[in-house]
Amino acid sequence: MSANRYDRLFAHVASITGLLTARQVEELFHAVEAGEARDVATAASRRGFLPGDVAAAIGIIASELASRRIAEDIQPSSIVSSGRAGEGTSRDSQMYPKALGGYHKLRQIARGAMGIIFKGERRSDGRTVALKVLPLQTVTDPQDIERFKREIETITSLVHPNIVRVFDFGQEEDFYYYVMEYLDGRSLRELIHDRGHLGPYHGVEIVRDASRGVAYAHQHGVIHRDLKPSNVMICRDGQVKIVDFGLAFHKTSQILTATGISLGTPAYMSPEQIEGGRNEITERSDIYSMGVTLYETLTGQRPFEGDNQYDVMKRVLFDQPRKAIVANPALPEGISNVIAKAMARNPGDRHARMADFIADLDQFLDESAA
Repeated sequence: MSANRYDRLFAHVASITGLLTARQVEELFHAVEAGEARDVATAASRRGFLPGDVAAAIGIIASELASRRIAEDIQPSSIVSSGRAGEGTSRDSQMYPKALGGYHKLRQIARGAMGIIFKGERRSDGRTVALKVLPLQTVTDPQDIERFKREIETITSLVHPNIVRVFDFGQEEDFYYYVMEYLDGRSLRELIHDRGHLGPYHGVEIVRDASRGVAYAHQHGVIHRDLKPSNVMICRDGQVKIVDFGLAFHKTSQILTATGISLGTPAYMSPEQIEGGRNEITERSDIYSMGVTLYETLTGQRPFEGDNQYDVMKRVLFDQPRKAIVANPALPEGISNVIAKAMARNPGDRHARMADFIADLDQFLDESAA
């Protein structure tokens, strides 16, 4: 018995939410093929990989996707080759190099989409820097190394005031790494958390500046794919920077686009990104994510909430969000309409380019200042 579309979609949803690892997905496909279970959901429950109620919830989403004939091209091999969630995290958390190359006094400060972020010091002049590090001991998929190398190539090619700047990169013993400017400031996520939400002018200004960096990346063929408030940094001098290109891909890349599955944070992902149709992910997918980011910035709420990730995914796919002005009646209607356009379910109804989204934000800022 081979895995059918329902099984593939079930595995896709469980993998993208981090509930099943690549190794577990592969084992479940083998179980179905061997006739040990009638479907992947049953196999996952029997083997104790997922509680019964969780498997049932994922099954509901998979059934909805299957009935709507969404993401029909997802294959078992692509899901297995892409799944990383949950593998090696305990080992990964133990990786604390004290020095790499010409940098020392390393201290872990965060985790990115792929790798660990350290604060450190450049030996030559004492400058404070940040390093993103991929410990090779944690790599379970050889393509992870290629993705990290491609991330280095991508971010070093993007030199823009609104994108974090990279100085150096290298490999030492069991670590790949790259070195970037240390951003002394706070993420947009932290600002929203502290203030509830930002005022319209201030919030739009931050998102507009971040969008300029994304627009520059788009001009160079790079789609970020993981835009959200935690990946927007506001420095003490007011400069806004986009960070973490760990899930980005170049439209001409065969390495990062070959897997047929999308990763990211479901609440900020466009419907087409959740569906897994990689060929459909374009600049407009990033525009959707920036629309969600602006929505949360100005309302203090995300347009789609849920008890868990698969609940959020289902709502993104099938529900209409409340308009931003409903979530925050103090908002001007104009900016609420801009957000609604950026978040249109149909990509063709969104802004065609990030520059068009920026133009709408600039118009709002000009009218607000008048």
